[in-house]
Amino acid sequence: MYSIKKIGRITGILLLIQMAIGILINVSLLGPLIFTSDFITKISENTDQVIISTLLQILTKTIGVGVAIMLLPTLKKIHRGLAFWYLSFSIILFVISIVDNTIILSLVSFSEEYLKPGAQDVSNLEAIGNILKGTRGWIHMMDLLVASIPLSIFYYVMYISKFVPRILSALCVFSAVLIFINVLWTLFGTGSMYLYMPMAISQLMFITWLIIRGFNGSYKLQEAV
Repeated sequence: MYSIKKIGRITGILLLIQMAIGILINVSLLGPLIFTSDFITKISENTDQVIISTLLQILTKTIGVGVAIMLLPTLKKIHRGLAFWYLSFSIILFVISIVDNTIILSLVSFSEEYLKPGAQDVSNLEAIGNILKGTRGWIHMMDLLVASIPLSIFYYVMYISKFVPRILSALCVFSAVLIFINVLWTLFGTGSMYLYMPMAISQLMFITWLIIRGFNGSYKLQEAV
């Protein structure tokens, strides 16, 4: 059985992998293809890249569920209810990711049909493509909105457990709440990409601490009621 300190280090490594894959997808793989006006052509020319990105996105959510399962025995000794809520929302995120990536893969099939020689009703096909892209955009917003909930739960439990310096946990809780607010702002207005930056910075600091120091083993774990 791993020590509490080692569990913290393993958690940090898994979260770092998850974060790195997310950056790779948004910056290098899927982002440059789908956030363009000629996304249909871009997707059709880079189908392997799209498929790889969808598989990696599912992998990140799988890691999220894995972390929640791994930490469940520990977290439920701090706050039983929040530990199970954290696991539940991680599973919900996995399901949303499956739907999200199914739509992305449907864009691959659509782009192939759209670019077939002699394709009819091009304007109608373009409209369908935009609808699929828009639908994926809404689902992605729901993914971000829901993701802020288990993040808030996780970092709040870290705060009350004192597994890491409370200032780090507090910054991450604040950043997760900021994501929730920004997604709502985006749904009803414009939002701002800059409001995602605090989470990236605070989470990287948190992960770095975990990898170097692990969880603080001085916390006395007792089964919560």
